[in-house]
Amino acid sequence: MIRLAFVFVFVMFLTACATRPPPPEGKIDLPVQLLRLDQIKQWQINGKLALKGPEQSVSASMRWQVEDPLFTFRLSNFLGVTLVDMTQSADGARLEADDEVYTDASASALLYTTTGWDIPLAQLLSWVKGVPLPSDSYTLNDNGLLKRLIPGCRQCQGWVVDYSSYGQVEDVWLPHNIKLTNTTDANQWIKIRITQWTL
Repeated sequence: MIRLAFVFVFVMFLTACATRPPPPEGKIDLPVQLLRLDQIKQWQINGKLALKGPEQSVSASMRWQVEDPLFTFRLSNFLGVTLVDMTQSADGARLEADDEVYTDASASALLYTTTGWDIPLAQLLSWVKGVPLPSDSYTLNDNGLLKRLIPGCRQCQGWVVDYSSYGQVEDVWLPHNIKLTNTTDANQWIKIRITQWTL
């Protein structure tokens, strides 16, 4: 199992040191917003990720480039050294870490077998944009954007997704601070702070 023991969790970069983008001035037309977001299949986010798992914790810079459902995902330390490099292609998933290469049919399965982190990556491709899946339930904030999402898919049960801030990118509002919490395990959560969206 991959052990990133030399990476330390430093949650402050996700809270006190983060500058939130200004919220919408009025209420967003959610059906129009979701229709526009659903049409966005290619995007890239840069930012920070903090993850607490059953056996280890990670804090790192993140770059996630997506051409849905394919993607590349990279974590690097404060020196810019790559810690994890994962790719989901039509041929399957590939992960490089600790000078080793691992493969599996899907990125979620690969991440679980190599790290023990059971994360619904396929669904996260939609959630990170603030888009609920048909089986999900959700509540809205005062601006009409997603505040909390409760997944409905069987393999996602136990996860809750919270959105604390959004920023406008072109003609849509996209999440900038996201927290995923596993309600069945208090020792498992993910915080994502997005500093740049590229569409």
